[in-house]
Amino acid sequence: MSKIQDESSVKALKAGVWYTFATFLKKGISFATTPIFARLLTKEDFGSYSNFAVWLSICAVVCTLNLKSSVFRARYDYEDDFDGYLSSITFLGTLSTAAFYAVVVMFPDFFSNLLKIDILYLHVMFIELLFAPSLSILQAKHRIMQEYKIQVLISIFESLACTFCSVFMVFICKDKLFARIVGGEVPDILIYVVVFIILMIRGRKFISIEYWKFAAAYSIPIIPHLLSNILLGSSDKVMIRNMIGAEANGNYSLAYSCGVIVATLMTSFNQAMAPWLTQKLHAEQTESIKKVNRYYIALFVVIVMASILVAPELMLILGGKKYAGVEYIVPPVMIGYGFKFAYTGYVNVEQYYKKTGIVSVGTLLAAGFNIVTNLIFLPIFGYAAAAYTTMAGFIMLLFLHYYISRRYGFTKVYDNRFTFIVMFIMMVVGLSLQLLFPYMIVRWILAFIMGLSSLYAMYRIKKKYF
Repeated sequence: MSKIQDESSVKALKAGVWYTFATFLKKGISFATTPIFARLLTKEDFGSYSNFAVWLSICAVVCTLNLKSSVFRARYDYEDDFDGYLSSITFLGTLSTAAFYAVVVMFPDFFSNLLKIDILYLHVMFIELLFAPSLSILQAKHRIMQEYKIQVLISIFESLACTFCSVFMVFICKDKLFARIVGGEVPDILIYVVVFIILMIRGRKFISIEYWKFAAAYSIPIIPHLLSNILLGSSDKVMIRNMIGAEANGNYSLAYSCGVIVATLMTSFNQAMAPWLTQKLHAEQTESIKKVNRYYIALFVVIVMASILVAPELMLILGGKKYAGVEYIVPPVMIGYGFKFAYTGYVNVEQYYKKTGIVSVGTLLAAGFNIVTNLIFLPIFGYAAAAYTTMAGFIMLLFLHYYISRRYGFTKVYDNRFTFIVMFIMMVVGLSLQLLFPYMIVRWILAFIMGLSSLYAMYRIKKKYF
């Protein structure tokens, strides 16, 4: 590896470390406040907020056209007018959202009943979405320019502002659901408006058909993939809310909150790995990728199993005794994230080779599978079934993306045999660890050993490959 490549790898690693720090801090704040909301909100209110958050994430992808995805490519194609490009697509995202909002305003009762969200909260959601593209586009710019410190500061400020305001309002307001939603979203709206104004002033370009066509052609094909991922991870909450009730959704949502640990690590690992992976793919150094990926897969699996071992205590901390018994939903949730981590590696390679349309097909199939199985098994086994159907959906995605990669000749990038063997071991052992839930001392000793193993693995990765 040349000196330039070494410096680039080190810079990518530093960026990954900063992203990991910011993601953990942001998720950590959310995780730390979950016990407060779980105790102050009723199960029904907790479930209703979860339903609101799911639809917000779905609409954020659809209504804004996912234009932030085009920023990474536009950095090079429109280098001479990059700020103009950013302001133009930000304005396009706002226009697109305004069109969706107009439809909701014309048929408020229909959408309120369909989404199971009070019309007041629908207005809050769409006012936020009108300006939301500004921050995601700015953060995409910071990431491609590797201005990670600025992004970290913005992310931390946003998280602290929203958390402080929502906790404060929940304490002082009688209507806890109103306080949770308005307290958490209004600070976001104010931040988005400020960033929107900054981007408009910098770029000074509102309408550009060329930029709009470029952004739409690049970003819209990825929407089915992103939307299907959200549906795969969140449609169960919506279906539980509609088919069983808000209280059951509250139980399930809290159990899913335990997965924030592995979900955060998954995001952080991917942010650290993706720039390095791109460099290696460009240099055709697949052997290095195989070696590092083995460490990453094994490391993540150990973390998943360690997290399962402490699930009873996590649930007790998050929700208290009124959520007793819900900890048995945690293992399939965390194992699902393990499979998601594995297939994300294939997705990164597919996106590098610009196979975004094929990526979306696989994710759509898995999302459809998840919805159908939920319709079948939720009435029979209750809300716990959703954790297993979601896990099955992620397993399906691993096989689908492996097949897609094999079809296009990308499978030589990873040690596929190793990946599938480790994933199978994780599923069998991870589900079996539920049998140890009554034995706290045994579980914590095993979790401690796994934690030390994880630290050693991370040390080996850093020392040998970065």
